[in-house]
Amino acid sequence: MTKAGPVGRSAAGAAAHVVLVSDRGPIEFAAKARTLEPRRRHGSVTALLDGVAGSLAAPTEWIAPSTSPQDQRAQQEGRFDQLETDLGYRPVTVHVEAERYRAYYDDAGVCAIWNIWHGVHDDIPIRCDPAAIAAYRLVNRHLAERATSTAAAGAVVAIQDYQLLLMPAMVRGARPDVAIVHFSHTPFPEPDTLALLPAALRLELLTGMLGANVLGFQSRRWAHRFLRSCHRWGIGAVDYQQACVERAGRRTWVRTYPVPADVDSLRAAARQPPATRWAERVRAGDRRQLILRVDRLDPTKNALRGFEAYSLLLHRQPDLAERTRFVACLIPSRERIPAYRKYAEAVTRQIEHINARFPGAIAVHHGEDRARALGIMREYDVLLVNAVADGMNLVAQEGPVLNTRDGALILSSQTGASDLLPDAMTLRHPRHVEETADLLAAALSASPLERARRARTMRASVESSDPHRWLGRQLADAYAARRGGRLAAAAARSVPPQPGAHPCHTRTGSAPYS
Repeated sequence: MTKAGPVGRSAAGAAAHVVLVSDRGPIEFAAKARTLEPRRRHGSVTALLDGVAGSLAAPTEWIAPSTSPQDQRAQQEGRFDQLETDLGYRPVTVHVEAERYRAYYDDAGVCAIWNIWHGVHDDIPIRCDPAAIAAYRLVNRHLAERATSTAAAGAVVAIQDYQLLLMPAMVRGARPDVAIVHFSHTPFPEPDTLALLPAALRLELLTGMLGANVLGFQSRRWAHRFLRSCHRWGIGAVDYQQACVERAGRRTWVRTYPVPADVDSLRAAARQPPATRWAERVRAGDRRQLILRVDRLDPTKNALRGFEAYSLLLHRQPDLAERTRFVACLIPSRERIPAYRKYAEAVTRQIEHINARFPGAIAVHHGEDRARALGIMREYDVLLVNAVADGMNLVAQEGPVLNTRDGALILSSQTGASDLLPDAMTLRHPRHVEETADLLAAALSASPLERARRARTMRASVESSDPHRWLGRQLADAYAARRGGRLAAAAARSVPPQPGAHPCHTRTGSAPYS
């Protein structure tokens, strides 16, 4: 793979070096016979970063932790370095002991931070075990040490997501000369939800993030919540008009960089024979209207309430059992965590219950199969994205681009994608099963003219974005902020919160599964 296009030096300011840091790297090594074989790793964030990192003109390193002994051996033997020419960047792993990684990722990352950041603490209990927080802190420290030791003068360090919230301040403390940007792929919680964390941990996470020159979010709503949180707990001086926080003589700018879909790559993959076979298979002369969801089995994706809504719809209108069908592509997620296993079991029970009452109503495909998902997206009549909260949700962007039937999109208002797709059918309260059922009915009965109008506008919205500029804009802004220049991204302006104006957190539908 060669570096593509002129994204690099102009998009990254004049950065001489880019250090990208994420929880998951692009490559892992597996033992094969007596040697090691490199393999691509999957995941939406990994795929996004892989696509853009190789297009940067500045020398780029991508640092990530790994528990694998094969990766550790490959790093020692220089096998990762040998991939730089093909990838367009140098992958680097930092070995982390497996039990420590589990505590950092599962116990602290998911059961505390991910949980609060997505507001699913009523589905998954909050766990703030001190040993897990210590592991989270230590992994952030190890990655920060690697980044600061490798970053050249004038480098930009680009840190990704909720697993590495402490790292900006750690890098800043060791290397005040480098520019730092931290991007959150997740949403950011309301201050009232953030208040559920222990005060010391909350302060540590917020001040850790403020070590960056620029903080990037998917949506202005998430950026506003961060500013309001700093304001509420008196962490620095918050400027709502300029969207920045001044603390300890430093300024952190808060900006939005919505993750775009890679339309050209999507369409190319959807035209390949495996995807085409799935498109033909799922339609196969079946004239029933097709409802689709493509999700990880994560409580944040809200699959259970989606199936409950379909069940409610069928009970309201039994004739729809003959005229509709629901196809679900469900990807197992975080099965090491008991609460996730229980949630997946609850979803399975709900599907079985519906199919017992309405035989064949729901068809489920388990496991990650990209070609299958892309192929079926070509054929849906209704795509249901009812996430409780989601930083962006790329499925919501991918569906309108690939669909050939002017399919309707039901989209949760609590996703970043809802900012980009105003012509989706907006689900304002994704926890409300009755509202979801009402929207399903409306989508299934929408006129061809309305479907075509909405689909055309949504396609245009997604097609106007460029993923190869997404990271470049962040790097350029971090470089400019470090040197006191003007940022290209517009300020995520907000108004100061009024006393008592904290949105309430409501819950309807299914019970906790923990």
